[in-house]
Amino acid sequence: MSKKQILIFVDWFLPGYKAGGPIQSVNNLVSNLHNEFDFTIVTSNTDLGEVQPYPNIAYNELIKKASYSIIYLDAAHQNIKVYKDILKAKTYDIVYLNSLFSFKFSILPLLVTRSMDVKIILAPRGMLGAGALNIKRNKKKLFLTLYKLFGFHKVVTWHVTANTEVEEIKAVFGNHFQYKLASNLPQITPELKERVKIVNELKLFFLSRINPKKNLHKALEFLSKVDSKYNIALTIIGPIDDEEYWERCQNDISKLPNHIQTEYLGAIPHAQLSAHLQQHHGMILPTHNENYGHVIVESWQNGCAVIISDQTPWRNLEEKQLGWDIPLTEEQKFIDVIMFFASFNQNQFNHYSEKGYTFAKQICENPDVLNANRQLFN
Repeated sequence: MSKKQILIFVDWFLPGYKAGGPIQSVNNLVSNLHNEFDFTIVTSNTDLGEVQPYPNIAYNELIKKASYSIIYLDAAHQNIKVYKDILKAKTYDIVYLNSLFSFKFSILPLLVTRSMDVKIILAPRGMLGAGALNIKRNKKKLFLTLYKLFGFHKVVTWHVTANTEVEEIKAVFGNHFQYKLASNLPQITPELKERVKIVNELKLFFLSRINPKKNLHKALEFLSKVDSKYNIALTIIGPIDDEEYWERCQNDISKLPNHIQTEYLGAIPHAQLSAHLQQHHGMILPTHNENYGHVIVESWQNGCAVIISDQTPWRNLEEKQLGWDIPLTEEQKFIDVIMFFASFNQNQFNHYSEKGYTFAKQICENPDVLNANRQLFN
C-alpha cells in the first residue's frame, strides 16, 4: 500500500534553530512517522531573523533526505505561483500548515489550496491564547479578519495539542470548525545527569525567544526582589525577536542586585542544548501563553524543575513535585517560589529532578501520543 503524501509548510526548519518550538514540533512529527507517511517540507532558506541563507544548501529545488524531502525557498520564490507549481508537480493527500499568523507559509498556501481536493491541517501553535493575541494585536486582528473573510477556519482541520486550544478557537471563530487532538511529540530523553545543589544557591535558565510574549522582563523583576541571602544565577538562552524589548530587559539586568547574576548565551543549536541545561537546577518562564511548551518538557528531560505561569497545558505541578505553575497576577508567589527552590538541599533537589525526569520519560514513551499524531493524517 502506498504511503500518504504530506506537504508541510513551515517558516523555518533544520538546520535552523532560532525559531525553537515550531521547528522541533515538525522535526519530531516527521522523525516519528516517516516510515508511515511521505513528508515533503516547504520552508525558507534562512533561519529566524537572518538575512544570509544557510551555507552549502541548494535552494529553490527539491532535496531528498533520509526521512523526508525538502525545498528551501528564497524570498523571491515564496509566492503563489511557486506553491501552485509544487502542488501540481505531485499529488498530495494532505497539506499541513505549521503556523496561524504567517502570510507566506499559511495564508498563501491556503489561497492556493482552497480550490483543490486536498485536506488541509492547520496547527495554531498556541497563537489564539488571550495572552498571545494581546501581543502585536493589530497585525493579528488583520490575519483573523482574512481567515474569517475567506472562511479558512471552516475548511481546515485544526491540529490542537490540548483542550484549551479548542476553547481558544471557539472564542475567536465560533463553534463551526473541525479539529483533531494530538499532543506534540517530544524528542528522545537523554540520560539524567546529577548536579550539585548548595543550600541558598540556585542556577536558573530562561529558554525562549526574547519577546514580550515570553515575558523575560517579569522573570528579571521577580529575581530583583529575591532576598539577598539567596545567590541566583540566571542564564538567558534564545534569539532576540524584539530589539526594543531586549533593550528594556538589558536595562532591567543592569539594575539587578549583586546576588543576582545573569549571562546571555544567545541562541544555541538544539543538539547542544542538553549540555547547557544539565548545568542548571531549573527553568523560569512566566510566559503569556504556550500551547505545548517544548522547553518545559525539555527541562524535565534534563532533570530541571520549572517555574512557569499557568498559561500552559502543564498544571498542578507543585503537587506532582515537578515545579510550580503560577498565575501571572500572583507576583509575590513567583518570588517566594524562587526563594523556596533556592533553599533546597541536595536531597530535595534530587527528588524534584528525578520526578521531572521520570515524568518526561512517561510522556515520550506514551504510545497514545504517537497514535494520536498518526491519526492526524488518517
